[in-house]
Amino acid sequence: MAATPERRTIRGQLTRIVLIPSVCFLLLWTAATAAGAVQAASMAAAVGDGRAGTAAFTRLAEALRQERLATMVRLGDPGGDAADAPLERARSGTDRALERAEPHAEELRSGADRDVLRSAARFDGRGEGAPEDVEELRGGVDGGSVTRATALEAYDALLDDLRTLDSALLDAAADGADGSAAGLAETLVGVREEYSRAEALLAGAIAAEGMDYQETAHFTYLTASYRDALEQAEPDLRGPARDAYTELASGDAWRRTERLSRGVVTRPPVSDEQAAAGRPAWNTGLDVGADEWERAAGRAGEGLRELVATQRAAVFDGAETAAHTRIALSVAGAVLTLAAGAAAIIVAGRSSRRLTERLCRLRTETLAVSDTRLPRIVSRVQEGGRVDLGDALPQLSYGTDEIGEVADAFNTAQRTAVGAAVKQAEIRAGANRVFLGIAYRNQALVQRQLRLLDEIEYAEEDPRTLDKLFRLDHLATRARRYADNLIILGGAHSARRWREPMPVVDALRAAISETEDYQRVRLTCAPGPPLRGTAVADVVHLVAELVENATQFSPAGAPVDVICGPAPGGMAVEVEDRGLGLTPEGYAAAERTLAQAPEFDVMALQDEPRVGLFVVARLAARHGIAVRLAPSAYGGARATVLVPAALLEEAVVAGGHGGGR
Repeated sequence: MAATPERRTIRGQLTRIVLIPSVCFLLLWTAATAAGAVQAASMAAAVGDGRAGTAAFTRLAEALRQERLATMVRLGDPGGDAADAPLERARSGTDRALERAEPHAEELRSGADRDVLRSAARFDGRGEGAPEDVEELRGGVDGGSVTRATALEAYDALLDDLRTLDSALLDAAADGADGSAAGLAETLVGVREEYSRAEALLAGAIAAEGMDYQETAHFTYLTASYRDALEQAEPDLRGPARDAYTELASGDAWRRTERLSRGVVTRPPVSDEQAAAGRPAWNTGLDVGADEWERAAGRAGEGLRELVATQRAAVFDGAETAAHTRIALSVAGAVLTLAAGAAAIIVAGRSSRRLTERLCRLRTETLAVSDTRLPRIVSRVQEGGRVDLGDALPQLSYGTDEIGEVADAFNTAQRTAVGAAVKQAEIRAGANRVFLGIAYRNQALVQRQLRLLDEIEYAEEDPRTLDKLFRLDHLATRARRYADNLIILGGAHSARRWREPMPVVDALRAAISETEDYQRVRLTCAPGPPLRGTAVADVVHLVAELVENATQFSPAGAPVDVICGPAPGGMAVEVEDRGLGLTPEGYAAAERTLAQAPEFDVMALQDEPRVGLFVVARLAARHGIAVRLAPSAYGGARATVLVPAALLEEAVVAGGHGGGR
């Protein structure tokens, strides 16, 4: 006995139609929100690790700066005992800070950046690195084999590696947040380091009771560098960082430090005594006392360190807020989506139940008419009787929705056939759908062909074969544009979409590349605002049609010029060929076509140039683009396209941030 096939009800199908996409959407959204939440949690963890790591590296950097300062004083006055105790305290502080920084440096060894790997290897406590370098340097200082210049350079190298690690942590924490704040923090760290170098350099010179020419030049460079960097960073400071900067710049310590450093830089190159004695030599004398410089520079350095710490805290606070916001949005989005999905499923179930109940009533009444009344009417007609359809066939009334339309269609089917006008309209609509269906399928095949060609070109190494593949790729690109022509003429939008703004010169290059004789086209484009993403595909298509017409209707060797530049109300693009041009009647007919996009029957398409003109008119009307044809000075035709300002990213130009990566 054969099995009874499963009965498929409309209610079940409607429920599946709603339920399956809803469940899939919920699953996809859940996965997306989960991925976003995980990413946000990772970002929050990176912020926490960055805080701890930068704190450890900052302590180590400050300890190394103190040791550098004490070392420079010790090397400046080797015979003095006053510098021994501060040097020992500074070295002990460096050792403790180095121990605390080793775990954080170890974590950064997994980074892919070569500089970060090298810098982390120096401070992770494994093998040769910063501890050995510091011990070797200390031995040279104690043994008198290291000069002040060598010691300064060695400490600078260690501190540069710490800056690399600090920057890596700041960049990782600021990923997805305000990157400009992290860059500003890195700039201030550089200011702090250059200031500390200058402080140590002058302290050593004071202890040595003289500063030679090289040290003076180095000191001049350092002071000028950190001043310029601080002045450039000042306009970007916000909130607490701005307050810290104001307090630093207006403080007595900073002003005294600036006065003393400028006095060192601007002192006479030759002393009066040497000049009077007739023995001119570089003036190594300094009018700055050790205690005076230590008090002023130390307090100013503390203020600068506070400024760096405040800006770094702002970076981490902003990144942490961004991470928490992402987590909250992910959770809220998931809850709202689940609620909306559940509500949609409930509403769909109730709607399908009411719909099936109405369909059941319609089926019952329809069967009653077809099984009893209609056969009797047919019989009466066959018998030659007169039938009043209004009385014999009652009207089935089920409202104005789709079910009501089904009932009305059944009523109409019992009385009269579809009129010739309706039939013609249905045929034309059906032909248009078939037309678009073929065009979309053709475009899909061409797109698959282009992807396959890209794969083959990527794997091909033979230049001759690769050249042929490029030519085939170019032909396929033109075929895709021709399929787009059919879709646009059929009243639909092209399947190609572009969301991001595109520079006008790139759009024109893309249009030129879609033509057959693109080698003959010469492009001249002035800088201007980019095209909006929604208009990129259509503008590229429009210009490509005009360029192809220009190349087809001009001699084979003649160039075609494409010129673009700003114009009142937008951007003007001119396509000029050197062919035979058109007759006055031809220009008039083309202007009429371009001024108002015509309606035409898809069953009566004409030759290719006419189709191209139709396409240009359709695209221009869609975006409010003005296209004009006029005779060229070279004897051919010149097409002028005025792209309105509404299709350009004017806000980007006005804001001064048109550039981007």
